[in-house]
Amino acid sequence: MSRPTTVPDSTDPAGHTASTDSTDHTDSTDHTDSADYTEDTRAVLAVLAAHGHSGLPPATAARARAGTALAAVIGPPPPVAEVTATTAPGPGGPIPLTVYRPVADPRPRPGLVYFHGGGFVLDGARSHDGFLRALAEGTGHVVVAVDYRLAPEHPFPAAVDDAEAATRHVTSYAGEFGIDPDRISVAGDSAGANLAAVVAQSARTAGEPSLAAQVLIVPQTLQPPRADTGSRRRFGHGPYLTAELLAWFADQYVPRAADRTDPRAAPALAPDLTGLPPALVVTAGLDPLRDEGEQYARSLAAAGIPVRQWRLEGAFHLLWLATKTAPAVQADLVARIAAHLDHPR
Repeated sequence: MSRPTTVPDSTDPAGHTASTDSTDHTDSTDHTDSADYTEDTRAVLAVLAAHGHSGLPPATAARARAGTALAAVIGPPPPVAEVTATTAPGPGGPIPLTVYRPVADPRPRPGLVYFHGGGFVLDGARSHDGFLRALAEGTGHVVVAVDYRLAPEHPFPAAVDDAEAATRHVTSYAGEFGIDPDRISVAGDSAGANLAAVVAQSARTAGEPSLAAQVLIVPQTLQPPRADTGSRRRFGHGPYLTAELLAWFADQYVPRAADRTDPRAAPALAPDLTGLPPALVVTAGLDPLRDEGEQYARSLAAAGIPVRQWRLEGAFHLLWLATKTAPAVQADLVARIAAHLDHPR
């Protein structure tokens, strides 16, 4: 695993400033190892390129969804005690849920509501199945994966509405899911981490549900044109995720310019980050989204939220999914998530 990154405090895009409280809420002392994933990144990118990944925007969402490059680097799914499918009522109709139980034990276990990445356009529980199984097994949590509605067929705020509705459903019927209602957290990657952050904010504002923790993996927290960060400029040509592709995703998900500064689309722009659940924020060193994720971690800490922030040095955006080529990366990530969920504060 790599050393957690400590980044100097600065004013963020929402105008949050460093706290004057002498307590540093960002955890930068509990991990001291310093592995680098550069060689893993090179190996995985070579396979992706051989299977046609270019980083260029696709002609249509349908063509993007038909791509097979990422599947070429994902290994077989690990075993888990039980996988079941169900639904939650949503504003646009039933929301598909996939439930992963780590052990065949009827007693309630902590729960983790998970939102997949894919630029709000791609993927689902099926694309993340191996990771979700590993997450359930490695954390001991019942993982509930949410297949929210995708853009461009369902632009913003459809994904947010589904994420919030699914989370409320899981917490309201926790017993039916075999979940302890007092130990429910939210998590996601990339676009899904955006949704997890938004759900945490909306739950805080509404006063329910009460969430134990949030896990944000390579989060997207801004939308263009506010998303003009150093890492977006530096890594705009890749590897893997490019500025052109990010712009295309934004056009699909938030086609209206006025929506791009809505905190439900860009959670980093929320004016108040107090009262949120403890956070683990994971970024990748070669990711265009790196800086906005790390800035969001700083903003949470400045608001008094306990935060652990870990940068995967030498990693590109989705290296942790590539279990066929670089299995150790995902194992490291799951171990970090388990530690955070066990002791979020």
